[in-house]
Amino acid sequence: MYNFITLVGRLGADPDVKETIKGDNFASLSLATNERYKAKDGEYKEKTQWHKVIVFNPQVASSLQKFMKKGDTVIVQGQVEYRSYEADGTTKYVTEVVVPRFSGKVQLIPMNNGGGKPATASASSNASTEQAPDIPF
Repeated sequence: MYNFITLVGRLGADPDVKETIKGDNFASLSLATNERYKAKDGEYKEKTQWHKVIVFNPQVASSLQKFMKKGDTVIVQGQVEYRSYEADGTTKYVTEVVVPRFSGKVQLIPMNNGGGKPATASASSNASTEQAPDIPF
């Protein structure tokens, strides 16, 4: 059995890079995914889900801060983790998508002129703005 998830969504904020006690960088991402469906009354509705993503690879975390910003469309591959903690006498539950240090992926999907359609750059294109930085680890 595998714990593996792939999400495609938009960043809700710029990547937040922080440092661990050991001095390694990690990044926190806020990712929004949308579901569009037709309701019983015939109208189209849209539902947004927010996902907390943690990237534990220090080099990838630094790259995310340089190349990605709020509103960018990204692909995230990682694993789902559940944890709980106590705060003010109440148990809090957290669900996170964790991109581990040695596996997983974060990739920017470039868009043409903000029109919501992926850019069609080829792998041999010299235009760096057309190429999405693929940040696998």
